[in-house]
Amino acid sequence: MIWTVILIAAGATAAFLIMYLPGKKKSRDREPPPADITELCSRIRERIDGILLDPSSSERDRQHIMCAVREAPLGDRGEREYLRDLIKSMILDMLGDRYGRGNLFIPFDDPDSMSAMLMFEYLYMCFGAEGFGDTFARMVETFGWGEKDAIDRDDIRKAYDTSPVTGGYNEMLDTLVQRVYELLYGHDCADLIISDTSIDGVSAGVGGRTRLEWDYLSSLTEDGTGAEHASRSFDTVYCVFGGRTIRLKFLSFGSEDALARVVKNIYRYNSKTALSQRDPVIHATMKDNSRVMVSRPPVSDGYAFYVRKYRSSSPADIRTLLVHEGAEDVIEMLTALVRTEQSFCISGNTGGGKTTLLKALVAYINPLYAIRVVESSFELDLNNLYPERNIHMLQERGDFSIYDAITATKKMDTDVLLIGEVNEPKVAGAFIQISQSGSKMAITTLHHETTKKLIEYMRNALMCEFGINDPAVAEKQVVDSIGFDVHMVRDTQGRHYVERITKIIPVESEHAPYYSLSDLIVFDPVRSRYIKKNDLILQSVGYRAGGG
Repeated sequence: MIWTVILIAAGATAAFLIMYLPGKKKSRDREPPPADITELCSRIRERIDGILLDPSSSERDRQHIMCAVREAPLGDRGEREYLRDLIKSMILDMLGDRYGRGNLFIPFDDPDSMSAMLMFEYLYMCFGAEGFGDTFARMVETFGWGEKDAIDRDDIRKAYDTSPVTGGYNEMLDTLVQRVYELLYGHDCADLIISDTSIDGVSAGVGGRTRLEWDYLSSLTEDGTGAEHASRSFDTVYCVFGGRTIRLKFLSFGSEDALARVVKNIYRYNSKTALSQRDPVIHATMKDNSRVMVSRPPVSDGYAFYVRKYRSSSPADIRTLLVHEGAEDVIEMLTALVRTEQSFCISGNTGGGKTTLLKALVAYINPLYAIRVVESSFELDLNNLYPERNIHMLQERGDFSIYDAITATKKMDTDVLLIGEVNEPKVAGAFIQISQSGSKMAITTLHHETTKKLIEYMRNALMCEFGINDPAVAEKQVVDSIGFDVHMVRDTQGRHYVERITKIIPVESEHAPYYSLSDLIVFDPVRSRYIKKNDLILQSVGYRAGGG
């Protein structure tokens, strides 16, 4: 589908240029070539702005270009390709007969004079020539970057010198086009990694010396007493790949203004507010369903953004998520929880794989059931993952809160309720209530590290938000509603696994606690294997999913 969109965009670009460019040829014949990439960017921007302001251009052409300029940085891959094709055609038209290896403003034959970023982007074009979206993953495999915590200039230079995949003029030209695009309209040095489908997340502006610090330390450096090579905030770019957070030390925005431009643009797709001193932190989503968070001073110590991607066009097979020794017992237990319609929580730290596991488990829900999904913003994307299922998704917007959405599902023929994340007491209390009477089963994710803390949070939520004064009554409601806690972990080695599956057992007692806990399966991190400690005994409801 995406390649159909790209081909259509390329065709539209070619048709537009055939109509527009010949009429401007005479004046360009007298135009000297750009001196460098900076001047080239200025010329490209002038031409695109000129088209938008030229009354002789068709309204359709102007609207298309205006839409591409607006939507490309917001996650619209089709508009991104259209804009890059337009830039490429303009560059070729400017260079004319001068087009060649030595006239592309980048010294490809002299890597000592190239920045590591441009070497990386050229390698990316070479590896991406086959048309797959997981280019970075293939580079990681080829160059052995999988176990690294940081990739620096030396790593990029070694890859540039030894790469088994090489390119020619087309890849060199594509590198120049990419650089012009990302400087003018894209996400600067982070543009390629944000668009790469094999990367799970990208953050920038996190770490390094802030403006006040490096202004002061720069004055010390003149005397030879400062940290001359210390990173600044706009030099810090990280990506999450294969469960590992990797510092991309070869990337830099070059200035705070460049980073600020990206921060001010990347969140705008469906944001309710504009980033400002009054609203200095904004959560939003991009057009490709990635989640984005941006921050700026005075609340933040500098401009920063976080992008977390949810782009899977097909659900992950649970057998590919849980791969360590003994995983078959974990898979059997998890699918049994779903088949027997147990309400449970998936807990764990950020990036632990909670959302991915939840999406995979939907495959084991009875296909005749109506699934209703409530989220703060659309992330699970279940309609696209399971298009033949009865799924209706709701998100909070304006005065319509998550609690309102949960309440609304009671009148939506709900069989199964999925809550993307319990992130406030009112939502926690609503989850308990809906687990008791509003659906056959309910599943949610949250961030608690222990089952005891999970139960305490849910109990306190009922008391705080729903007027239950007796802690014993509130706690009994919680343990009667939530049967299991599936705790996911991403450890410092980048491994994802189910750390434990804990059964919550209600206990008749005159004093707290009114429950006991039993770990059914635990993960041994030293031996990288699952250990089954207790059997899971459930009453079957007679359904076995085709996914297992």
